[in-house]
Amino acid sequence: MKFTGNQNSNISGTSLPFFNILEIAKTNGAKVLLTNNSSVSSSINFISGQLDLNNNNILLNSSALIAGESENNRITGANGGFVEITQDMNAPASVNAGNLGATISSSANLGSVTIRRGHLPQSGTSLVNSINRYYLITPTNNSNLNSTLRLRYFDAELNGQNEDALVIYQSNNGGTDWSNLSQTTANTNANYVEKTGVGSLVLQTLANNNVQLPDGVTGLVFTGQRKKPTEVTLKWTSQTETNMSVYQIQRRLKNEIDFSDRAFVNSLAPGGNSTSQLSYQNIDANPYTDTSYYRLKILINNATFTYSNVIAVPGKTKGGGGGNGNGNNITADDMTAVNSKPMMQTSSLAQKITVGPNPNKGNFWFSVNGIEKEAIATLYTIDGKQIKQFRIVNLQQQQVSNISTGIYLLKVPGFETQKIIVNGGRNAVPQSTRSNNNTKL
Repeated sequence: MKFTGNQNSNISGTSLPFFNILEIAKTNGAKVLLTNNSSVSSSINFISGQLDLNNNNILLNSSALIAGESENNRITGANGGFVEITQDMNAPASVNAGNLGATISSSANLGSVTIRRGHLPQSGTSLVNSINRYYLITPTNNSNLNSTLRLRYFDAELNGQNEDALVIYQSNNGGTDWSNLSQTTANTNANYVEKTGVGSLVLQTLANNNVQLPDGVTGLVFTGQRKKPTEVTLKWTSQTETNMSVYQIQRRLKNEIDFSDRAFVNSLAPGGNSTSQLSYQNIDANPYTDTSYYRLKILINNATFTYSNVIAVPGKTKGGGGGNGNGNNITADDMTAVNSKPMMQTSSLAQKITVGPNPNKGNFWFSVNGIEKEAIATLYTIDGKQIKQFRIVNLQQQQVSNISTGIYLLKVPGFETQKIIVNGGRNAVPQSTRSNNNTKL
């Protein structure tokens, strides 16, 4: 059945219309509107125009599919309705049932799986709004799936959401309460968001990440290397940037008493905000024959700043060639030299705990800015059980691994407690429940 012409058409009837192939070839913005539920056994083909569900449903045969959907030619449903398919999935490998846009991979046998796609925005507790698309996925076996879920969308369905900040949200109770699953990978050109390690498949949608990231940078990795006798190559990456302005490179030669400003490097984050890894490089003219120390002054749009870790880069060799050594984090002996004159690091962000990524899957890092000497950081469960302790110094990045799913509190004396959310972490036994409750530092 092929629908053509430049005026709207309706599919109606007193019984369920049953199509083998349903083809949409409308022009001049005309649509095909459902006024009754319909069934399709082979395919829905889009040549041009849209198929409006109009608060009705399409049931696809298990082998049927949707072909030719695009930004302008697609299924819509602003008034409600859904399109649904049921297939058997035993260890599916990138299965996109019916080409609905929900791609599933798992080593488990999911049994019979029903996938429903609708186009109403979702909301509820922890979710204010979403894109104009959702998926309700119902497997017969729906536990410990460890699945990879990729959800597709069209730009026309964004519904005011920031495409660069889309993550997967999931509801286990029909849309009343929502949890942020975050995302593992996303592609704004191919229009999808993907998450690995998903334990169960229920009601999912895409929306902006509601986790408030701290101003500045998380996940900063800063390195330096002398590749030529007169140059030092500096590189750094950031995991997230929030309200960022500029990086100012600062250098201190071993015979100098303080850091001096070098180059400015503007943030690559659009508008100063990014949740994707960004990479930077700068070459500093430096013929110094002894050790050079570098750090980044991280300037934020609200006129505050923080510092990165300090790295040491060896000088050029006696023969005039460039040293091959990489820049390293400062050692205790190096710090004695660097601190021959105290570094002023005062700002409104001087006392701050930074955690990244947050939420995470049980592996994260944290650093503390604003401590004058070694301190103790303690990680607790939400109900107050002690998990781990760490000896920390100022701006040191401390890695934390193998934490089980849950909500945790990171406490450092004199600092505001930080809440850490772990989704899909290991089922680790909290240290406070083990036979030896003494934490080894």
